Formats: sequence, structure tokens, C-alpha cells
Amino acid sequence: MKKIVPILLLLVIQGCASSTPPLYEWGHYEDLIYQGYAHGDKLSPEEHIAKLQADFEVAKSKNRPVPPGYHAQLGVLYYKMGKPEEAKKSFINEEELFPESKAYMTRIIDKIK
Repeated sequence: MKKIVPILLLLVIQGCASSTPPLYEWGHYEDLIYQGYAHGDKLSPEEHIAKLQADFEVAKSKNRPVPPGYHAQLGVLYYKMGKPEEAKKSFINEEELFPESKAYMTRIIDKIK
């Protein structure tokens, strides 16, 4: 009996841990951020955007939100491509979805104007 209780407890804990779905649909976001900053010359902004947009479609199909920073990263990439209006839209999306980023996103938007 003493051996069974710890095993049952372990199974219960394992069952609880694996049943919780992630809050955000991360896709390749973290890898893309790393690649963009560590090896920026290997991935063009256009390729980076295409991969982020593919992840966005996956998130939408799973009815899950993209993680914080996703839209801000898109904004940075659009700005690098010389598309300031698209960048502003992305920064505005970021501040609407994540209100805690509003002060920072507003400063960035103001500098683009």
C-alpha cells in the first residue's frame, strides 16, 4: 500500500499537468525572434513576416491568441521594409491586445509619424 499511494499521486499530478493547453499559440515565434537577432542576415524581413503570418493563420484556426510581442515584431519588420503605415497598424494591434504595452507602443508610433 505504501508503494501504491506515491505512484497514484504521481499519476494524478502528471494527468493535471498535461491537460492544460497553452495560453498562446507560439508557433515558430520564439525561434524566429532568435534567428532575427542572432542571425539577422540569414532571414529577410519578408521571409520573417511570411513565417509569422503562417503562424497567425494556425493560431486563428485553433482559436488561440498569438503571444505578446507578436504584433510589435511585425511592426518592426514592416518598418525595416519601409512600410511605416503597416508598422503603425501592427503597433496599434499590439497595444490593443496587450494594454500593458500601450506606453511603449505609443512612443514608437509617435516616432514614426
